[in-house]
Amino acid sequence: MTKTGAAARPTPTDEGETIVEWVITHQRALIIGAIVVAVGAGGGWLWQRSAQIKESRAAEAYQTAESSFMSGNLPLAQTELEKITTRWSGTAAGSQAASLLAQIHFDQGRFAEGIAVLESAVTSAPKELRAGMLALLAGGHEGAGKPADAAAAFARAADVAQFQLDRQQYRMERARTLRASGDTAGATAIYTEISQIEDSPFAGEAKVRLGEIRASK
Repeated sequence: MTKTGAAARPTPTDEGETIVEWVITHQRALIIGAIVVAVGAGGGWLWQRSAQIKESRAAEAYQTAESSFMSGNLPLAQTELEKITTRWSGTAAGSQAASLLAQIHFDQGRFAEGIAVLESAVTSAPKELRAGMLALLAGGHEGAGKPADAAAAFARAADVAQFQLDRQQYRMERARTLRASGDTAGATAIYTEISQIEDSPFAGEAKVRLGEIRASK
């Protein structure tokens, strides 16, 4: 016979009751978990927004300093760049400011000062700017008459370079400065390796340098 009324209703299962009871029992933990997730998401957004604001303000400050540099007002440009490298360290504009400040020092023969600026800034610089900063650092060491230190800086630049051609170029520069420092064996090893890379645009030059080294012996 067909059941009607209360008899027709499905009997609650133990599983359903267990789920309801579990939710009630863990309601506080669930609420706390939801709050933690929400706060985490909000915190991530705030951090990203703060980073964007920092980059924007640093870029504005760098544009002002660069304008002073381009107009020939080096004392003002240097003062502004020093403030940027300190206040906005780690930003793209802060790293560019450090590079320009170092170049100003190098142009005036103050190699130690420029090297110190770059060494302080490069470790926190955005990764896409580090290789160029290290290459500039190498140039400072060369200007100071320290080709071995320049070679070490070029090696660091090659290690962090993001593109193969850049890595090969920095290695070629390293070989050149190694040779200038008297490390002919080190230079020969790099030139030999690059000369054997058939599709390298530096292979031809590497072969020429190898020939020069052999001829000089």
